[in-house]
Amino acid sequence: MMKNIWYCIKKTSEWYFALLVLYIILTLVNAIIPILSAFLPKLVIERLTSDSDIWGLIDTIMIFMGSIAVLTGVSKFLKKYLYFEKFSINVRYLKLVATKGLTTDYINQENGTFRKLQEESFQCCNGHSPLTQVYDVLQSLGTSVLGIAVFSAVLFKLNAAVILFLVVTTAFSFYLNKRVVKWTDEHSKERMGYVQQLSYINAVSGDARSAKDIRLYPMAKWFSDIYEDNMKGIAAWYRKLTKKLFRVTACDGALGLLREGIIYLYLIYMFMSGHILVGDFVLYFGVVNDFSSWLSEIFAEASVLNQLSTKIKRFQEYLDFPEYYRKEDGVHPDREKMPKEIELKNVSFRYEKNQPYVLENFSLMIRPGEHLAVVGLNGAGKTTLIKLICGLIDPTDGQVLYNGKPITEYNRVELYQMYSTVFQQFSIMPVTVEEIVAEAPTAQVDSERVKKCLELAGMWERIQKLPDKLQSQYGRTIYDEGIEFSGGETQKLLLARAIYKSAPILLLDEPTAALDPIAESELYQKYNQISEGKTAVFISHRLASANFCDRIILIENGAICEEGTHRELLAKKGKYYNLFELQAKYYREEEVAGE
Repeated sequence: MMKNIWYCIKKTSEWYFALLVLYIILTLVNAIIPILSAFLPKLVIERLTSDSDIWGLIDTIMIFMGSIAVLTGVSKFLKKYLYFEKFSINVRYLKLVATKGLTTDYINQENGTFRKLQEESFQCCNGHSPLTQVYDVLQSLGTSVLGIAVFSAVLFKLNAAVILFLVVTTAFSFYLNKRVVKWTDEHSKERMGYVQQLSYINAVSGDARSAKDIRLYPMAKWFSDIYEDNMKGIAAWYRKLTKKLFRVTACDGALGLLREGIIYLYLIYMFMSGHILVGDFVLYFGVVNDFSSWLSEIFAEASVLNQLSTKIKRFQEYLDFPEYYRKEDGVHPDREKMPKEIELKNVSFRYEKNQPYVLENFSLMIRPGEHLAVVGLNGAGKTTLIKLICGLIDPTDGQVLYNGKPITEYNRVELYQMYSTVFQQFSIMPVTVEEIVAEAPTAQVDSERVKKCLELAGMWERIQKLPDKLQSQYGRTIYDEGIEFSGGETQKLLLARAIYKSAPILLLDEPTAALDPIAESELYQKYNQISEGKTAVFISHRLASANFCDRIILIENGAICEEGTHRELLAKKGKYYNLFELQAKYYREEEVAGE
């Protein structure tokens, strides 16, 4: 546990050492205030029962009350100040999480364990962050320990058995409360099940993409019934928790009355028998209360600290998640030289050890400047092949060679600059049109080059019609007046982005899946034009779109079952021919139905 706590302390000392100093001051201040408050009545009573003059008594009261007032003010100021300053620490932690996610090996983003750790780490940096909450807990714990140390010395003068009695009864009280916490932890999944379904319905009810389906299909009542069932479920869960809390609170209250009653009776006995004076009686009376409270605080904060430690450990596991690709060293690919070849030698790949192979003993040579089409049914391994070719993932077995060298020897960051890619599942940032095409902030954008790329992609006329042209903001997730594009227009925008990058290798992973055959054919013709002189790999589920390629491979069950040109494969009248005829028949029937 201490290793995880030390991690937070070390990080804060690097970023904001003064914050730790302020927490130490707050710890001391919060310990001194109740100590002064406990001793003040004793001193006042002793002065009143002695021959001291009234001005000496007033001076004592003024000094103590003034000190308490000043320290209370300092405490409140520090708490407010530290509350806001912790946000800057949270932002730094959040940056660590985001940077890890942005720079980690791509294969990690497809790893379930990594994604879970990533989600937990983001949660660690939001709201009442465990990464900064640990300082509040340590401060409270430190205050309680200091107070216990001082008051133990006071109570020891009375009777050491009193300390033992308070420790035992407070520990038992903590045990009762711990049982409720344990029940809550054990049944948290049940509660989260209700919460997740309620959150989903709340999100869907405000989602514009779901609005049409909800209204055109009778889904509103269905969702309402599900919502009602989950509300009943979560209400029942909280009723169970409330009953347990009531029982524990009742037992805890009874135990507290018993504890304080016995102690107070003992104090009365000691006073009546002449063992302690009235000032001591008042002091011990207050000390017992504070001692019990601080002892309870120590037990509670130690438990919280243990929980925080677990979350901090998960946070560190995320940041320390293994990286396999070379990013600082490795061979530097020559951008000016066209790649000699890309070769996959006996490649096998699976995403998890307990999963089947997506590709197995797969070999493929892509010649320099060749236009290769990869076709096959869904789940054949086409997208995985593209990821292997561009180095997003490494094979489980076998080798991927770039210019005759294993891809693992290259600097992966620089290697990615060799590829212009357009994926079926793409990402477009909510920025200006020219920033989308250039994938860079406005200050680094060559606007004339962006314009030429949009012209080549057949998108410039559409951009000219926009109010702010290249400066138009895309998307309405951030900008209320943001522009939206149709599926075909979006694909042209992505094509312009690929042209702007001007990489020697072009990879297209079913980027036109949402388009009709005619629009897809037109777009692929543009891809064919801009890929002139480049090595290009096209993936398409429509076989007719692959006829302009130099070579076509048909993948089935993670292996190449047929390859050749479009005409050669049709002449073989094998699986490619059968798939082509099936698709052609479908399109002919669609045309007839349209007429």
